[in-house]
Amino acid sequence: MVGDLASSFALAATALDPTATEDTLGTLGGNGGVELYRSLVGWAALTPRERVLDLGCGSGGATREAAAAVGAHGTVLGIDACTEAIAAARTRTPDDPGITYRILRAEHLDGIADRSIDCITASLVFEQLVDLPAVAREMFRVLRPGGRIVASVMDFDQFRPADAHLFGAVIAVVAWHARGALSGRASRATMPRDPRDMRAFRSAGLASIEERDAQLIAVMENEEQAWALFSRSLIGQLLDPLGRLELRGVLAAHVPHTLYLPIRFLRTRRPG
Repeated sequence: MVGDLASSFALAATALDPTATEDTLGTLGGNGGVELYRSLVGWAALTPRERVLDLGCGSGGATREAAAAVGAHGTVLGIDACTEAIAAARTRTPDDPGITYRILRAEHLDGIADRSIDCITASLVFEQLVDLPAVAREMFRVLRPGGRIVASVMDFDQFRPADAHLFGAVIAVVAWHARGALSGRASRATMPRDPRDMRAFRSAGLASIEERDAQLIAVMENEEQAWALFSRSLIGQLLDPLGRLELRGVLAAHVPHTLYLPIRFLRTRRPG
């Protein structure tokens, strides 16, 4: 799926299971000690007293990590378009005067003043945005000169052969039980290498994007461990009960398996 349909589906899937990403991918380690939220915030090089905006905060994993980095005198605003995600984030966040959550879309950062943010973080959310040029313009607007953006995206172009074989079997189930769900994906390179992505950032006035590739490692020793990961993913949400049963059978046939999930960290800034 692409465009409005993909975005609407991602929003609906998040509403059904708003803590899924934090509970599954957020718990994984990776090569070189990489972690989904800690590594993202680490590359942002946050310092005490900074003002951070966390786009698509979900249940608040990156938001809380950023708050720890900026300290008691910094502030972090986590935003998400999903009401259920914001509710989950508030539940999971202890009383912290430096953290605020708001229901807000990344395309319209209403109420956030021009040049008021030191750093924007975005964990696994850019791929779900319909209007990336609008988001890029809004990020440029709210960043102070020299302010930076750090994001993570999944890099499915970099699968190991063994992992590509597993995902090929998984995608075959999706193709049969959710026909049309995959249309449009084959022609799109992983962000930011698609020309449309590059134009969106460049046209907004942002600097050239730096990239850092890493891998999250999921050790699936048995069917239950594999199902715990895939059943809460967007793939699992696409499938009807029969499709989910077939997916479980596919996973059972491929375990034990150590899955290396390629992830790409991106960094850019507002010049000045």
